[in-house]
Amino acid sequence: MSWRLLAGAITLSLLLVHPVLAQDAALLDVGVVIFDPGVAEDVAVPAAAGVFPEIRRAESRYLPVSLRRLLEDTGEWGVVRVLPHGGSLSEVLVEARILESTGQSQRLDVVVTDATGRVWLQREYQDQAQASDYPVPAGSHPFIDLYRELAADLLAARQGLTAQRLRDIRRVALMRYAADLSPEAFASYLSAGGAQPYQLQRLPARDDPMIERVMRIRNQEYLFIDNVDEQYGRLHDEMAPTYALWLQYDREQSLFTSDYTQRAAGREKQGKRGSFAAMQQNYYAYRSYRLQQQGLEELATGFNNETAPTLLETQGRVFRLTGTLDNQYAEWRGILREIFALEMGLPAAGESINDFATPPQ
Repeated sequence: MSWRLLAGAITLSLLLVHPVLAQDAALLDVGVVIFDPGVAEDVAVPAAAGVFPEIRRAESRYLPVSLRRLLEDTGEWGVVRVLPHGGSLSEVLVEARILESTGQSQRLDVVVTDATGRVWLQREYQDQAQASDYPVPAGSHPFIDLYRELAADLLAARQGLTAQRLRDIRRVALMRYAADLSPEAFASYLSAGGAQPYQLQRLPARDDPMIERVMRIRNQEYLFIDNVDEQYGRLHDEMAPTYALWLQYDREQSLFTSDYTQRAAGREKQGKRGSFAAMQQNYYAYRSYRLQQQGLEELATGFNNETAPTLLETQGRVFRLTGTLDNQYAEWRGILREIFALEMGLPAAGESINDFATPPQ
C-alpha cells in the first residue's frame, strides 16, 4: 500500500523496525497520557477556589510535555510520546490527575502501568515552590523536583525487572495491539485476568506476514501521534514564558494575601492604617497579576482549541480528519483498522466482544 500526502498535509515518514527483535529490551517506549485536569467539563468552578478551568485544562496538556522531555533527557527510555488517551499503543503508560496546581504548590495523582497490566507506581506526588524557583529559567519548571522524583521512581521500577520480564512487556504490547486491530485473528495469543492481566499464550512466527502488517499499521498510528506530540510541544513552548510568569505572580499574590490578612488583623488590634503608597503598590501588584492571568487564559484557550485538519490519501481514497485532536485520533484509528481488515479479509475489530485495549476490571 502506498501513502501520499496532499498539499498542506502533515509530512510523515515510515520506518519499519521490528520492535521485539531490533531494540534494546530495557529501552521501553513510554506513553504519557494527557492529564486529567481535575475539573469537570460541565461544572463551573468559582475563581475564589483558586482554580481557573481554562488554564487547568491547558495545564493538562502542558505538563505531560514537561514530563516527556525530562524522561527523554534521561536517555533511559525508548520513544516517549504524549498521547490523547490510553490504550494498547504503549509499553509503559503514565496517567495522572491534577489535584492542585498553583504558583505555590503542585500535586499529581499518578498511576504507571506496563503493557501486561501490572502497576508500577500508584501514588501522589507533591512539590512546594521556593522563592529561589522564581523567576523560572527558560526550559525549566518551578516544580521540576516533582517530575525528577517521578522519573527516578519510574526508572527504579524498571530496573527492578528482569530482562525476560522486559521482553515479555514488549511482546505483550505488540500482541495487545494486534488483538485490538483484529480480535478474530489475535485474541487467542493472549489471556486476560489475574494479577498480571495480560499474559502471552503463544507468539506468531517471526516471519508471519500478518504480524508484519500489524507493525506497519502501528507505525502509521505512531506517526500520527508523533505529529500530535510535536504540536503539543510547539504550543507548550509558546505558552511557557507567560505560564511561568503567571505562576510567579500567583505565588506572590497568595503570599501577599496571606501576609495582608495577618497585617490587617494586627492593624485592627493596634488601630493603625497603611500608607497610601503601600496601598498603591499593592494595587499595581494585583493589577499586574490579573493582566498575566488574562494573557495566560487567552493562550490556554488557543492551546485547548488548537485543531488543524489532517488530509491523507491512500489507494485513491482521501481521508480528511477534522475536529479536536481526540476526534482526529479516534477517526484515524478507525481508518487504520478498516484498512487492516480489508487487507486481511477479516472482520472489523468492533465486531468482537474481546477488548485487549482496556485492562479487565
